[in-house]
Amino acid sequence: MVNRLIIESLAVRCFRNIERIDFEPTPRLNVLAGDNGQGKTSLLEAIYFLATSRSFRAERMRELVREGDPSASVKASVLEQSDRREQRAAISGGRRNLKLDGKTPERLSSYATRTPVVVFHPGDLQLGSGPASVRRTLLDRVALYFEPIAMDHRLRYTRASKERQRVLEERGSEASELEVFETLMARHGCHVQAAHRRAAERLSVALTPAFQRMAAPDLVLGVRFAPGGSEDQAEFLEALRGRRRADMRARRPGFGPQKDELELTIDGRSVRRHASQGQLRILTLALKLAELECVREARQAHPILLLDDVSSELDPDRTGAVYRFVREAVCQVFVTTTRPELFTTPDLEPGERLDWRLSGGVLSAVSGA
Repeated sequence: MVNRLIIESLAVRCFRNIERIDFEPTPRLNVLAGDNGQGKTSLLEAIYFLATSRSFRAERMRELVREGDPSASVKASVLEQSDRREQRAAISGGRRNLKLDGKTPERLSSYATRTPVVVFHPGDLQLGSGPASVRRTLLDRVALYFEPIAMDHRLRYTRASKERQRVLEERGSEASELEVFETLMARHGCHVQAAHRRAAERLSVALTPAFQRMAAPDLVLGVRFAPGGSEDQAEFLEALRGRRRADMRARRPGFGPQKDELELTIDGRSVRRHASQGQLRILTLALKLAELECVREARQAHPILLLDDVSSELDPDRTGAVYRFVREAVCQVFVTTTRPELFTTPDLEPGERLDWRLSGGVLSAVSGA
């Protein structure tokens, strides 16, 4: 059985340009309208931060706190089938504070998978045309739900890698401490590598039919995982030892899961180098639908879906495909748009759709919508 997952109430404080928002979304479709720069994306980002402890558009936590305020917080009541829980994520002094029913979770991964969420925003067009790091992040997200421990391996690998690089630059390639950090990198890196490969395999299974539904029938999509390291710990360790001087010169490691790539081709040609804008948009949408399917399968719950102004980036046919999916989806959906009149939902029952307007970070219900 796949569970329904619903945010029943949401309280946002001092997040981005939002000073205070309290609202009770509908379990089905919530349309958030307003001009650019009024807080629509910030509200979706707040939901994403609450669910995952991360932002989908910022690396530094301090960027999420409203200017002039010392801290920010997002709190929600979440219903999963008959289980109701309180979830809270806050930022103070650049550090996160996470709570589930008032208790600090034992692992970050257990918090980040409790309320699954999938976001589709304009930056996702980089999935096809952008650097490999964008696609690795997608693999990390999928791996997180199937193998939550992969997040812990990745954090430990990253810490050990940074320490190794520091020693290389400060003490050279013969420093005795390198062996300790390289052993840790090999131990955790091979687990991350394997998790990336398995995530790529699962994503490929869901991606192919999603792409076929939207693309021209004669287009053939290819998906290949290109490893940047090894799943064998001894081989991994040996490669690090042999690359010390090269990594010292490059000021970064050249071997490991941080070099993994998800290679995408259409009719045998690289998507990054040869795909048209139309093909990139179709592929991006297919990748997000595949991510949604993977998360649903792994978590056995319908993820909350966040759609940030997708109509501005997709052509009318693809926008129509997104809206048809939203109307048919079982999950709770939050959509932002500057033109809500273009988003028609005549087949939804009264109460299944609620319209809201954001202006200057203030949310208000649209009467008569």
